[in-house]
Parts: sequence; C-alpha cells; structure tokens
Amino acid sequence: MVKVASIDLGSNSTRLLIADITNGTLTTIYKEHQVTRMADKLSESKIISKESTNRVLKVLASYFKNINRYNIENIQIVGTAALRDAKNSQEITKLIEKKFGYEVDIVSGEEEGVLTSVGVLNSLGCLENFLIVDIGGRSTEFIYDYDKKIVSKSLNVGVVSLSELFFNELPPPEKSVLLAQEYIEDNLFESNIFDRRMLVGVAGTFTSLASIFLEQTQFNEKEIHLTELKNEDVFKINNKLLKLNEPQIITKYKGLDPKRAKTIQAGILLAKEIISKYNVNSIKVSNSDILEGLILKKY
Repeated sequence: MVKVASIDLGSNSTRLLIADITNGTLTTIYKEHQVTRMADKLSESKIISKESTNRVLKVLASYFKNINRYNIENIQIVGTAALRDAKNSQEITKLIEKKFGYEVDIVSGEEEGVLTSVGVLNSLGCLENFLIVDIGGRSTEFIYDYDKKIVSKSLNVGVVSLSELFFNELPPPEKSVLLAQEYIEDNLFESNIFDRRMLVGVAGTFTSLASIFLEQTQFNEKEIHLTELKNEDVFKINNKLLKLNEPQIITKYKGLDPKRAKTIQAGILLAKEIISKYNVNSIKVSNSDILEGLILKKY
C-alpha cells in the first residue's frame, strides 16, 4: 500500500486528492477543491495575474499542510489550460516549484483528456460508445472510444473565458445568451462520431449541475457520483439559472460553491449546447477525473 497525492492546477479551481494505491486499486483518503480563478482576465491580459497567483499559492499552502499529515510517497502536480495559454506560465511554475519543492507538469489538452479518461473508466468499469466531457475554465476536453482506442480532443472554450466574453452582467441579457450560444455552436466540433453516445460529465460544471438537480443543501460528492440526468433536466436548470443574479444563485442553490456562481450559467449553457448538438438523451456525472488518472497511470 502506497499513499500518494495529486494536485490539479485548473483554470477555475485548484484541487487535491490524497489516496491509497494497492495493486492498482485506488482508495480516496481526502479530496478537496477550491475555486481560485487562475484564468481570471487571462483572455484580455494574456498573463496569470498576481491576484490569481496569490489565490493559488494560498490554497496550495493549505493543501501541503494536509499532505504533510500523511506519509506521502509521491506527489504529482499538473497544470492545464491557463498554464498552457499564459505568457508567464514558466514564471508561475518556477515560483510553485521554489515554494513547495515539486515540479509542475503542464499537459496538452489531449494529454489532459487521456488522463481524465483513465480516472473515469476506472470508476465506471468497461464502457463502450462513450463520450466523456470535461468542462474546464478555459478548455473543454472530449474523450471517446473509436476503433478500440481512446481518442482525446481539446476545445479552447471554457466557463471562465465564456463568462468574461458574454456573462459580465447577471442575469445575462437575452442578446448575450444568444451570442454565447452562437459562439459555442461555431466552436464545437462538427462530428457525427459523437452522436447518441453515453455522455459522462466530469469536473465542476457537471458536479454542480448534479448538486442542483439533487436539490442538495450541502455539496455531497458521494451522492453526486453516477447521478443520471436526462437532457430535459439540464434544459430546465439552464432556463431557471439564466433568470438569476449572483446573490440569487448563491441563496437558491445551497449545495453550490458560492465562488462558482459567477461562472455556473456559462458552464451549464455550454453543457446544454453540447447535449443538443450531439443528440445526447442522458448524462452520467463522475467524480473521478484527472486527479485519479494521474495516480492510476503511474501506479
């Protein structure tokens, strides 16, 4: 039995997993996520701001306090879209390495998708004809099986970038929503390969969607795992959310992380457009993703 940890430096949140790994079987000891908005204003400035960096460093400091309580043999830190895109990403990763003593591996969108698939498929078993969708802050990964191989495609659209482009005002005016829909449709992959597959949704947008659907008064990850939603459930939640401002979202949906209230409308709209375009009838939500994938690929 080996105790290990993985950290995901995402565009919208910074996440930690501490786990036992025995003969390829992963058992979660501790898991946490904090919304750190690393990609805040990145589209405009092309750099990760000092404020965003400080938020990430503060959360990492608390994570390493937790890590130090366990006899951890290996720690992996991965960076995704924000660190892929920012002009000052090397500066940020060097700062993290100097402060905490661990290197940050910035993965491509395709690598991110493959690692996510390892985590998802481990928790769901042998799936066929699936489409895993990971909606992030600045990118969305599409992972699917084709000709007995795992294929991963990355789309440069995410909840932070969409929110900055179209959701400055909440609730968003109808014109902004229509422009956002048009933008999403223009950017989604034209592919009938995705049609009518079983969609597995991972990461914050989908877990938040499941929390809203289950009417949770407190976020409960175990209850969310493998929750199934029909397309009409997603459409109803999307329509309700688009009528609310930020304080109303926080007040109405107690299970939602209040820091996600700024971006949840963009995320669920993106999920809705994906479901519509690829004729998906239902989705399953998975808590397992790149954090589990990082560990399982190594062990």
